Amino acid sequence: MKRLLSISLLILLVLSSASIAKPIVWKLGGVHAVDTPETIALYRFAELVEEKTGGQLTIEVYPAGQLGDAVGMIENTIMGAQQLFANVMDWNQHIVQDFGILAMCFAFRDIEHIKRFMETETYQAMEQEMIDEHGVRILAKNWYRLPRAIVTKDPVFSIGDIKGRQLRMPAIETYFLVWEALGANPIEIPWAESYFALERGLVEGMDSPIGSIYGMGFYKAAPFITNTRHLMAPFNILVNENAFQGLAPELRAALVEAGVEAGDYYTEIVERMFEEDKRKMLEAGAVYVEIDTRPFAEKAREVALDFEKRGFWKKGLYDEVQSLL
Repeated sequence: MKRLLSISLLILLVLSSASIAKPIVWKLGGVHAVDTPETIALYRFAELVEEKTGGQLTIEVYPAGQLGDAVGMIENTIMGAQQLFANVMDWNQHIVQDFGILAMCFAFRDIEHIKRFMETETYQAMEQEMIDEHGVRILAKNWYRLPRAIVTKDPVFSIGDIKGRQLRMPAIETYFLVWEALGANPIEIPWAESYFALERGLVEGMDSPIGSIYGMGFYKAAPFITNTRHLMAPFNILVNENAFQGLAPELRAALVEAGVEAGDYYTEIVERMFEEDKRKMLEAGAVYVEIDTRPFAEKAREVALDFEKRGFWKKGLYDEVQSLL
């Protein structure tokens, strides 16, 4: 009898252990180097998810293009091959075309302008289309970053200094056509390969988030930093909708909460880190240039209106954005 009780107890223990759910492990891909504010904040996001879910959900961070280039990781996230992807919001135009307005140089004046746009029904419809038509949700978008600048081997003091220069650009058509209109010769090169392209002379310069120039080492190969402030789209985290809905409600809530908290953390450190990074770059011989961007903006407006006629985003979107100034 005792033996039968012992066997029964053992069976119960085995069944009980088997019923304990294994931790859910998700992959989060990014393109930025390990020591940039973007990747630092992604690791903080992973820590927060671990804390808030009691270890039930684990986020494995793969920075610096370890899971592929940006377009490939967007496709992976849509298919569910990876659950999360983090990058600048203008890359969402590869999913919903109207996000291309965020890749339009000089369309937005500052972060407050972008925040006003994200409160509109137009923007909310763009997010919903991502979910309904493509199965991808924006998990967190409050990752506000510093504007983009130009880093070059030779100084840029005016729009004329851009003419004919070979500049690295991402695989976003609006980038290419805007900089072609401004006189440059854009060349598509993945973000993770940008430094080597500068170092080897494959390009004469590139645009970059100003907060990433130090971490990526761009100033070493292209020491002139021109603060053009041409783009300032927020960073965002995308999640596969099926994977997201497959979580228990409390895990979904914790995931969103962690994304927002990490976004506040990112916004804080990106400004603090840049001040220190700027000092280090200047001490290393970099040159920081402030210029009058109005000639750039005037030319870019012509391009924006042409884009709209060609269907790069819905008609009237550019004027709607400008009305929010």
